[in-house]
Amino acid sequence: MANAYEVSTSVDLADYRSFGGRIGNTLKDSTPWWPEERHPPDDSPNIVIILLDDLGFSDFGCFGAELETPSIDALAGRGLAFTGYTTVPMCTPARAALLSGKNPHSVGAGWLSSNNPGYPGYQAGEISPNAPTLAEVLHLHGYGTMAVGKWHNTPTYQASPTGVRRSWPTHRGFDRFFGFLAAESSYFTPSHLVEGDEFVDLDEYPDDFYTTRAWTDRAIAYVTDHLGSKPDRPFFLYLAENAPHVPLQVPRGDRPRYRGKYDDGWDVIRSRRFERQRQLGIIDERFRIPPHTPAVPDWESLSSEQRQLCARYMELYAGIVESIDHNLGRLVDFLSAAGVLDNTVIVVTSDNGANAAGGPHGSPNRLEGRYGAGGDSDATALALLEADRLGGPDSMPVYPTGWAEACNTPFRMFKRTTMNGGIRVPLVVHWPAGTGTGGRIVRDWVHVTDLMPTLLELAGAAYPSSFRGNDTRSMDGQSFSAVLRGRALEGRRRRQHYELQGNRGLIDGDWKAVSLQPPDREMDLDNWMLFDLAADPSETVDLAAQEPSKLAELVKGFDEEARANWVYPLDNRGPRRNLTIPPFLERVISTPRIFRTGASVPVSTIAPLVADRDFVLRATFSLGSGDEGVIFALGDVLAGFSLYALDGGLHFAFGRWPEEALEVTTAVPVSEVVVFEMQHRALGSGEGRIRLVLDGAEWCELDKTPTFARVGGGLDLGRDRRSRVTNRYAAHGSFPFTGVVFSVEVVPGAQAPGSLVNRLEIESQLD
Repeated sequence: MANAYEVSTSVDLADYRSFGGRIGNTLKDSTPWWPEERHPPDDSPNIVIILLDDLGFSDFGCFGAELETPSIDALAGRGLAFTGYTTVPMCTPARAALLSGKNPHSVGAGWLSSNNPGYPGYQAGEISPNAPTLAEVLHLHGYGTMAVGKWHNTPTYQASPTGVRRSWPTHRGFDRFFGFLAAESSYFTPSHLVEGDEFVDLDEYPDDFYTTRAWTDRAIAYVTDHLGSKPDRPFFLYLAENAPHVPLQVPRGDRPRYRGKYDDGWDVIRSRRFERQRQLGIIDERFRIPPHTPAVPDWESLSSEQRQLCARYMELYAGIVESIDHNLGRLVDFLSAAGVLDNTVIVVTSDNGANAAGGPHGSPNRLEGRYGAGGDSDATALALLEADRLGGPDSMPVYPTGWAEACNTPFRMFKRTTMNGGIRVPLVVHWPAGTGTGGRIVRDWVHVTDLMPTLLELAGAAYPSSFRGNDTRSMDGQSFSAVLRGRALEGRRRRQHYELQGNRGLIDGDWKAVSLQPPDREMDLDNWMLFDLAADPSETVDLAAQEPSKLAELVKGFDEEARANWVYPLDNRGPRRNLTIPPFLERVISTPRIFRTGASVPVSTIAPLVADRDFVLRATFSLGSGDEGVIFALGDVLAGFSLYALDGGLHFAFGRWPEEALEVTTAVPVSEVVVFEMQHRALGSGEGRIRLVLDGAEWCELDKTPTFARVGGGLDLGRDRRSRVTNRYAAHGSFPFTGVVFSVEVVPGAQAPGSLVNRLEIESQLD
């Protein structure tokens, strides 16, 4: 089927008046005619955007880090390093702003893809149809378009094989897409990849599979195809990494690469980065190191074991960033060998600042202590470290808040906040044909919404006044193309609002007002701070008491911006926020489902039916005396259930991370029809019980505390794909069942009392 955005080169046969030639009875007395095809100007550059995830301002070597990022440093050394760039403090809104050139609330993407409370600014991350994306506009002007990696602008409830695809990448302007639609992914065994318009159905990943490498491989393949088939047309590549977003997973051979580099702790690393930034000219004498936030302890106050663990978490993070750089270097080398590097605009940046989700000591499993999942134990992390499993596929590490603070040097606070630590990130632009090869530091303030108008101007592509039957509104960003061409920036940006989870901010000239709202507390609309960014860019001195009239002016300005961009109503709820979903979804997640053997059932479909709630799972299958294999598997090695036949026994396993899955076994019930039931009760506070019933007779009762808050691998029938629930049958691969699975029925019951579980997909909230 032709891509929905393919430029038409055919005549509308329903209206012959559109035909510009002449049709006679024969070719001799006829004149052919073809519609004119859109083609960008001959000097239009290729465009490559490399968007990283949760990377801090100082995490490139050229921005002060001790990390090895030679490829990115080289791009900055030959291009431009922007030190005054701001973004949005969360991934889904930031992506919407980048791709639409609009403020995210104004296109319905004010929060994550799992929340649709029924207000215009919060439409589950889906970019409104009257805001054409950068890919859509470039496609209209003849560009080839391709996207790879993390998307996260499709509502969670549409991220399934039967979901409405209007917000999927290939329906928002991209010819081709390979990646995933959700908030995060395992680096080794992603739950569900998407290629084009379909979920990829595979049993095994190669032993060396790693998402950062896989995205680069596919990006190179896509560009290779484009250059071979349409060499006269430029291309747009959107490479959206899930790295270095948690989980901090690193290939085993790369884990020792930074061993010992962070033993001095975050206080020392932060100071070193600050001094290096001064030496590089990234910052000047106006900057100062802010005091610790209350969530960050002094390094020396930690025990020796805690320091050992905390250092290892940062080693994992550093390894991920180095892998990004290495693979970016592969892409740049390819573009150079293909002869297109000089006229390719390469943009490298991050969606928001570093993530502070790890708490004071970090965690080997980001779900520990949340939603009844596991316990936060340093002993567990040390055991994983000793076994060289920390950072592997059966862990979900997240580094401590102190490292996030160091990554955001010289700024305060983190992702999710409207302080500079949440919105100030590095921006590197490389374009030899336009900027030359000298390398410059650019201090002008540019914002994420400015990228689209800038790139459209370079491409010679006009923004449409209407698109696919919708009247459009002008972009909110403004072009900074003059800077890329070596000229002074005209019409400098003066004002920009920010909002995320009730946290508010407005920059107006040199002044910035900020209001931070702790989650799940009563909103205090008057708790504003005021900073003079000209004198205090690190935001260390609150001038609200000294400058009440200036603060009042900015607060009024925020209100004006907020009302014009659908920011209201403010919502500072925590996980409960994602329980606000359309009524039709409430009906859907209370409806029993029957699944039959075929492709995996994705997380977005199965998670609402089983996460921290009562449910009955009923499997119906045939079982002969010699049959073996997995009958069903729900979840993965971190949390899951599995029923399988092996060595003459029928086994039920459930994962209780970080331990090996617990199992119970009974004799194989040889029969043409076997009915197995798992009756699960969620009692609240993470407590749960399981009753197993086989052909109407009770098999056993089991404690299932804590209840599962996530099922990362989805549901498989007749095998266990990708990440195994238990290692007991790992040697058999996906272990296909040699009998017949007729069906698996899931009947959802009541949510556990007081549950905070996101009934759509827990991982989307834990961003």
